[in-house]
Amino acid sequence: MQAQGDGLRTEIVGREDDLAGLHEFLDGSPGALLLVGDPGVGKTTLWEAGIDAAAERGLRVLSARPSGAEAQIAFAALIDLLDQVEADALAALPSPQLQALEVALRRAEPAGVPPEPGAISLGFLNAVRALAAGEPLLIAIDDLQWADRPSADVLAFTARRLAGEEVTFLLAKRPGRSSGLERVLDPRLERLDVGPLSLGATRRLLAERLGLALPRHLLRRVVESTLGNPLFALEVGRMLVGRELPAIGEELPVPAVVEDLLGKRVARLPAPMRRLLLAVALSAELTSSQLAAVDGTATVDDAADAGLLVIDGDRVRASHPLLAAAARKRSSSRVRRELHLELARVAADQELRARHLALGAEKPEARLAETVAEAAAGASARGARQDAVELAVHALRLTPGEADDRAARVLELAGYLEVAGEPKRAMDLLLAELDGLQSGGPRVRALLILAECAGRVGADIQEYIDRALAESGTDPALRAHVLPAMAQAANPKRVRDREMWALESLSGARRAGPDVERLALDALAWARVERGLAIDDLCERFQAVSTAAGYIAGSPDRPAAQRFAWRGQVAEARAAHLRLLSVADERGEAVSHALERLHLCELDLRVGDREAASRFLDEWDESLYGELLPATIYERCRALLAMFLGLPDEAEQRAAKAVALTQEGNWNWLEASRAAGAAALLAHEPARAVDPLRAVWEHTQREGVDDPGVFPVAPELVEALVELGEVAEARTVTDRLRELAEEQDHPWGLATAKRCEALIHLGSGTHAEAATAGLEEAAAVYGELGLRFDRARTLLLLGRSLRRRKKWAAARSTLEEAGAAFEEIGSPGWVDEVRSELSRVGARRPAARGGLTPAEQRAAELAAEGLSNKEIAGALFLTVNTVETHLSHAYAKLGVRSRAQLSRALSSQR
Repeated sequence: MQAQGDGLRTEIVGREDDLAGLHEFLDGSPGALLLVGDPGVGKTTLWEAGIDAAAERGLRVLSARPSGAEAQIAFAALIDLLDQVEADALAALPSPQLQALEVALRRAEPAGVPPEPGAISLGFLNAVRALAAGEPLLIAIDDLQWADRPSADVLAFTARRLAGEEVTFLLAKRPGRSSGLERVLDPRLERLDVGPLSLGATRRLLAERLGLALPRHLLRRVVESTLGNPLFALEVGRMLVGRELPAIGEELPVPAVVEDLLGKRVARLPAPMRRLLLAVALSAELTSSQLAAVDGTATVDDAADAGLLVIDGDRVRASHPLLAAAARKRSSSRVRRELHLELARVAADQELRARHLALGAEKPEARLAETVAEAAAGASARGARQDAVELAVHALRLTPGEADDRAARVLELAGYLEVAGEPKRAMDLLLAELDGLQSGGPRVRALLILAECAGRVGADIQEYIDRALAESGTDPALRAHVLPAMAQAANPKRVRDREMWALESLSGARRAGPDVERLALDALAWARVERGLAIDDLCERFQAVSTAAGYIAGSPDRPAAQRFAWRGQVAEARAAHLRLLSVADERGEAVSHALERLHLCELDLRVGDREAASRFLDEWDESLYGELLPATIYERCRALLAMFLGLPDEAEQRAAKAVALTQEGNWNWLEASRAAGAAALLAHEPARAVDPLRAVWEHTQREGVDDPGVFPVAPELVEALVELGEVAEARTVTDRLRELAEEQDHPWGLATAKRCEALIHLGSGTHAEAATAGLEEAAAVYGELGLRFDRARTLLLLGRSLRRRKKWAAARSTLEEAGAAFEEIGSPGWVDEVRSELSRVGARRPAARGGLTPAEQRAAELAAEGLSNKEIAGALFLTVNTVETHLSHAYAKLGVRSRAQLSRALSSQR
């Protein structure tokens, strides 16, 4: 968040709730707020934000920041607090008090005996009263635990005697014993515990402060290793900037600041304690009994007493993950290998035992490689994708070069890498090995993994699928492997062919194995939901095929969730996608997680949740989603968002970019075309809108995509056709829409058919009352479904039709309702559209736009100069989401819908 509008000068990441609490406190009556948090967690940043916000509210600030080095200097905190207070402001103090206070502040030499502590306390109390009489006062002290004792006593004396004065206290400290000042303030002291940053906040922190984007699994490790401490997270992040990121299984670097802070402490430990700390660093699943078997119960107890280890029930962990990391860094590879072998001896879990044995081995060993490969398969079966990769890497390393099963190990590792979200690493591995793989099964499998990875990195998929099909020859089992990939590559075309290929694959799946059956079921599921059919039976069969955890991105559960979204069943769609998102995150399936986040964004765009959709797209800018999903997806989502915001120029530009990046007829091309057509319609250019919208509609008819909600262009297409007088074609589209909706009992389709029929009646000048009723009913159904944007659009159409029929009162009421609906979902361009309609019925307009705020003005000026939203964000130290919010407000206030209009509007103001 940005500081300009609320008194904050600097950007604070991930502390929205804490900042809200801080501002709420300052807006209240004088009181006291204590910020409590560990070193580096961010309490000082919040404390500084509080000082800025207090100054913005007209409070005079007396601040002090004690340190450990100053804790023995008498009255050091008082000196800081009154440092900026002029001598004249204290002149009214009684002479003994003033003399005592000035001596304590080192402003005067003592005259004879040192001043009485009571005189100093009274002098400070009356100084505070005098200052507070002129203006409200904030006494702000950071690191209260370091305040020198004489200052602490004076502050407690003062706080006890303040009554009715406009004096507020803002304090910050580390966890620990309460100070005398806290105890005095206790009846009115509020406490704000400053906790660790969340995963999302840490992502934003690294992106905004360091420009660092991390894959989710690595970001999670940063959070876990730093316990969400922003200071440590930034230090780890700095170690990762400009270097190759650690692969799955590789350790995070230990920052120099951590080495300085903790490494020396580790070095001073007795050897047995260092060994225990290293053991915990090498194995996160140790019990106290297992650890005692390594170095004895007494040593474990001593390490716990020394604050090195925490014993939680039967589990043992390091008191801080970075302490364990420092112990690992300070150890030699030989010592680590030997300890891994000892840990293997006490490990109760076969998978963990295999990992320790692998890490303890230096040279290839066939038997051990087989053990580790089996452990990798077990990890994959239970859905532990990262563990499967790490173990498979060791299995391949330990496999002798001449071994018959080496090719199988290569393919296993590549498959695990693809599922875990490392497609480039998988491709590099396979391309280096492809020519040496045996013809037939091994090479077919490699080519199919390459095809899957190619789709993630923007390379040609079809080349690998064609080669795999040729390689499979007439072998039905091998062909069964290839057919699901063929079907998925053709999506969203040739729906009937894709269904036949999937069914053929299923017929050969008995020989090919359960993995192939699951691939075929997924391919069949997509074909059938696009036809508008339910797939509950396929989801059940998918789960029954194998007890192994299914891959979320390749599960029928995903198209089943999408079917809910296409049908307008918002609650069911959101619940299904959130469940799959959670499972993908838990298993470490990076691609599945990215796809589920994308589906939720698409749902937000359909529903009318601008903020949620914007958050995901901003997160895309700050993460490595671009390495897992093609850039075309990002552009077409941005195009749809711009269309939703009512910004036709941006929508068409984004859509054109997406179209240029992809092939005609694929998913992204169709969605981008939908956005472009809707944007042209918003710009009142139905002739330009018809072609892209018609192309999408004709594609669905030609290719067999019968669910009308997959590419929901029908309402915009019908509206554009009616505007052009092409009522016959509009009726053909509507008839087909109604037929499909009735066959499928499609909630969105049925409501939209009513909307389209009403537009046709209005366009042909017949059945006006029925048309009005149809639009009212459609708007009501959209509202019940939770499709707020569709509801607002329909209300606008209804209001426009009533205006054209000179039903002024009804038109005014309906248009005002539409304007409120668009305001609520944050669609400024569409609000302007409503304003335009209202102006034609002499209505009172929605609330006056007013002037731009300074933040909106600056963002608008940079946009008018041609800077992108991301460039504006960098120039103003804002998030992209915040820039978009400022620009949306500016567009609405200035009554513009494009950057060209924005530039002209700003010029006219000068």
